[in-house]
Amino acid sequence: MATSHLVRRLEQAVRRGRILSAPAQLAGYDADGLGYKTFRPEAVVIPADLEELAELLKQARGLGVPVTLRGAGTSLSGGPVAAQGGVVVHTSSLRRVREVSKAGQWCEVECGVVLNQLDAALAPYGLFYPPDPSSGPVCTLGGNIAMNAGGAHCFRYGVTSNYVLGVEAVTLDGQVHRFGGPAGGRGAWRDDWKRLMVGSEGTLAAFTRFWLRLLPRPDKCWTYRATYPDLASAEQAIHALARHASFPVAIELMDPRCVAMVENSPMAVGLPKNAFLIVTEIDGPAVLVDARAGDVAELLRRAGATSVEFSDDDATRKGLWKARKVAGGLMGQISPDFLVQDAVIPKRALAEILQLVYSEADAAGLPVVNVFHAGDGNLHPNFLFDSRKPGDLEKVEAISGRLMRRVIEVGGTLSGEHGIGNDKTAYMPLVFSGTTLRLQLAVPRVFNPAHQLNPLKVFATRRFQRESPPALHQPLPAQAEAAHHVAGDLNHEPLCDPARESPLFTHFLDEIDGTLCIPATATRSEVESLAREHRLRFPLWLDPQASLALQVAASGFAPGSSRFGPYCDNILGMNWRLPGGRVIRLGERVVKSTTGYDLLRFLFQSQGRFGSPVDFVIRLRPDCGTSGRFRLSGADQALCRAADELRSTCWLHWVDTFDLLVEQDDAQGTLRISVNCPEAEWPVYQTRLAALAAVHGLTFDAEVGETLRPDGLPDLALKTVPERVPALARQLATESGGRCVGLLSCGVIHVYLNEQSGATDNSGARVVALMARHEADLFELGGDWQSRHVARPFATGIEAEWLTQLEREFAEV
Repeated sequence: MATSHLVRRLEQAVRRGRILSAPAQLAGYDADGLGYKTFRPEAVVIPADLEELAELLKQARGLGVPVTLRGAGTSLSGGPVAAQGGVVVHTSSLRRVREVSKAGQWCEVECGVVLNQLDAALAPYGLFYPPDPSSGPVCTLGGNIAMNAGGAHCFRYGVTSNYVLGVEAVTLDGQVHRFGGPAGGRGAWRDDWKRLMVGSEGTLAAFTRFWLRLLPRPDKCWTYRATYPDLASAEQAIHALARHASFPVAIELMDPRCVAMVENSPMAVGLPKNAFLIVTEIDGPAVLVDARAGDVAELLRRAGATSVEFSDDDATRKGLWKARKVAGGLMGQISPDFLVQDAVIPKRALAEILQLVYSEADAAGLPVVNVFHAGDGNLHPNFLFDSRKPGDLEKVEAISGRLMRRVIEVGGTLSGEHGIGNDKTAYMPLVFSGTTLRLQLAVPRVFNPAHQLNPLKVFATRRFQRESPPALHQPLPAQAEAAHHVAGDLNHEPLCDPARESPLFTHFLDEIDGTLCIPATATRSEVESLAREHRLRFPLWLDPQASLALQVAASGFAPGSSRFGPYCDNILGMNWRLPGGRVIRLGERVVKSTTGYDLLRFLFQSQGRFGSPVDFVIRLRPDCGTSGRFRLSGADQALCRAADELRSTCWLHWVDTFDLLVEQDDAQGTLRISVNCPEAEWPVYQTRLAALAAVHGLTFDAEVGETLRPDGLPDLALKTVPERVPALARQLATESGGRCVGLLSCGVIHVYLNEQSGATDNSGARVVALMARHEADLFELGGDWQSRHVARPFATGIEAEWLTQLEREFAEV
């Protein structure tokens, strides 16, 4: 379509927004953070609001050109670029922070909100949004959620997908859909579609609005900077930090080449140029982190540090972070081009993979520096080159191909936080082949069957068939020409046979990464018998006898989710049996991945329609030595005041469980709080919680050495906003005649129906009766419910069409 004609067609949909078509205007949109790859769009549209964006997408099919969504363009994987030409839709006009709920610890924001803008808006409420990619001053939340961004502090806090409660998205028919909401459930949908949306890289729908989970800001931080003479001693420190009771929020590593780059620049901070540098940070309640500060410094020294500096002063802490913060900007100043990879590996493979990076780069005559998130094995090798120099780009791509092949061989994955874009599509056959590849491609076929949205991203075969050939000035990437070859590989050897099935997980225990592969039928005692000798634990149990698969089916949450999140954030991968009997692999064995569409989380609550789990890869946590529980009891109003006080502080991050227990025949309730901590810290928790009980007139009981006794499988699990849990739990206990356990941090209520003497089991009918009274209110908030006694209602409307298509794909393989 000629540009002038295309612009006239766009003007029919966009009247209040802007349309850019001049070459000088388009030049600002032809690349992302990978500046050496340029793709000039034919036009750029900046819709004024949601209505214009919806109208634009409604008319998109008639335009006959690709449509690429773009935020700030800070991606490092070639995501928001017009790889096949067409129109770039810039969502910068949608930039309002609509609501902040201090009581519920959630916010509602538009897709164009800049990350640092959100942080400033949350500061007066004492809350923060944990994901913190280094582009925070300019990157937008829409891009963060499209790529499932991470950041330096995600080692403890997690990545973007751990905080998305709801997504508003516009599909290619112009329809606006809300998946979830402030309650973080499915809403009126039968399945949890937001799980597929997060990390989908603009290939399924246009994001417009989000509901995000927030946390109380920490009272205090200590930052550490330590230098090491060699990688072996730095590795020892990394492994010790990852297991320490302080649970660092960040564990960053810079290699000597990166340190020397900083020290040879005007940003030098006085570090030895031949040292490995670790920057780590702990935070939390002042009384806890102050007590831990010296222990962490001693840990770093014992590992062989040549120097250790640490401080809790804000100005000094910024100085300790300086070398790490300036490294990325320096690479852009000293080299015409650079390529950063984003693989995640098991930490035991760190020395091998770094040596491979050095050997390959040195042999090719290309500089390389490494600065990365060492705590979770998320590598960022930065290859410096000049794309104008013949052969440089080919060398970099050949090295990347061989590196990614080895990453997969050692049990890693392609991307931890940058996404695939069009930079890593050539490597996707290393991860997905045969059935898994077909099921991955089934996801965009549901929402974007012609691949008009962001073509040539995630998978190279996602090509949009234009009405006419693209103009000559729109280059097509090499990845699109050979989906099963490494771009630039010198021998052009096929990555794999596309009919080959991806290998399944085998049972393992990785005590360094804290991951364990077990049968889905495993029980608590079986997991503990494997983990205990390594001083590891899995803290998410509902029932001591039931299998983990039954517990996941009964509820997406356990009491331990208050600290560690839902099951879907702690089950990293699984072997999954399809309806036809074939077993496939989903997910990873590493703790961080944004490689492909998130079928793993989508299938968790599918209630058997798409198959069933065979094995789980679970994330274990360090056992700090002493377990115990506290009970604060009294009248409902006093309990609510005490709960609100504790929930508004960062103590919330340091208790395993934070539950409200209510029963139908008891006018009083109980706050149940359990902890796992070093023995020396038990009195600190006891003093804090005893004082809380005294202030609010509650009785107080503590029992050290007592592991929390599981409540059993709930008959009904509801997901709502956290601020509604106390009142709703009391109401449900009265209506059901049973008892309720409210997970106050998660907005979850577990209902346990009482046994009716002499009556046949009518639990399913009782659940249906309860939900008839409460379902509409839950759905309005984006909440939901599930029960082991009764299935969710059948899908209707457009969702029935989506599910029918997916079910057909799953049934045919």
